[in-house]
Parts: sequence; structure tokens; C-alpha cells
Amino acid sequence: MSNVSCMITLELPVNDRWLVSTGQQPDVLRQELREVLAAKLYELGRLTLAQAAETAGLPVWTFMETLSRMKVSIINLDETDLAHEFSEA
Repeated sequence: MSNVSCMITLELPVNDRWLVSTGQQPDVLRQELREVLAAKLYELGRLTLAQAAETAGLPVWTFMETLSRMKVSIINLDETDLAHEFSEA
């Protein structure tokens, strides 16, 4: 089986009023949206911590700080994973 790599680029229309109301420069807003998307996908269990950090364009430790700031738990285990972790302890 070969590893298939695919990159999807999302385009999100942002009008000038939104930029003015947030007071952010386009690059800052772009980075914030990347971080929010990565954090939410991590919270939903769709991405691993490393994958989410990569999606956000941040080192893992920096992304962990971002998760903390966003009040997203860094420990992202469901009941099955948690039971497995305790059984291995």
C-alpha cells in the first residue's frame, strides 16, 4: 500500500468590514483561523496533536499553549482510550 498525500486549500471570503471590525491584519487573521480550525479538529478527535499543530503551522509545544489559551483539553482521549490507558498502567 502506498502513502497518498493530498493537500486541500480552503478559501474563505473575508470582506473589509470583518477585517476592520476585528482590527486585525489579514495575515494575523489568517493565522488565527488556522489555529481555531486546528484546535476544533483536534477537540473533535479528527486530528492528532502533531497533525493539528502542523495544520496550525505551529510547533507542538506552542500549539499546546494555544489549546490551553482556547480552553481545549490537551488530553484528548475517549472512554475506550482512557480505559486502555488505565489497564496498561
